[in-house]
Amino acid sequence: MSLRGEKRTEFPQSVRKKAFARCCQECNVEGVENVPGVPQCEGCGVQLSPRTGIIYEHDQADGLGGEPTLGNCKVHCQNCADVKTHTEDNPRMRKADRVMKKTYGLQPTRRAKIASRGFAKAPEQRKASAPVNKWRGF
Repeated sequence: MSLRGEKRTEFPQSVRKKAFARCCQECNVEGVENVPGVPQCEGCGVQLSPRTGIIYEHDQADGLGGEPTLGNCKVHCQNCADVKTHTEDNPRMRKADRVMKKTYGLQPTRRAKIASRGFAKAPEQRKASAPVNKWRGF
């Protein structure tokens, strides 16, 4: 759970349609040629299809105040979306949670170590590999 709240804002269909049209018209990735009318990932330029996955992702993370607007919407392939989420968004949101907890004193209390002498040491047990002497009489 995040301290910033549970509510997640998804992009409305109108914004997703405009973002999809934008990714079909222009590709801004160096070394990748743009084919008009073919949807391309705005991260790596790979051709998008339902099979490869089309992800509409917040440029500025939703948990950090990113609004569901066209300017904040990027169309990514599954790989680019995973990389951005795990390397950029999640660490920034964890840090924001840590700062908020420290600011408002929400850190868990540290338990004091119990001062006692502890338990008595158990007597040493016989080892399974030691020879058994009870059968030597036969």
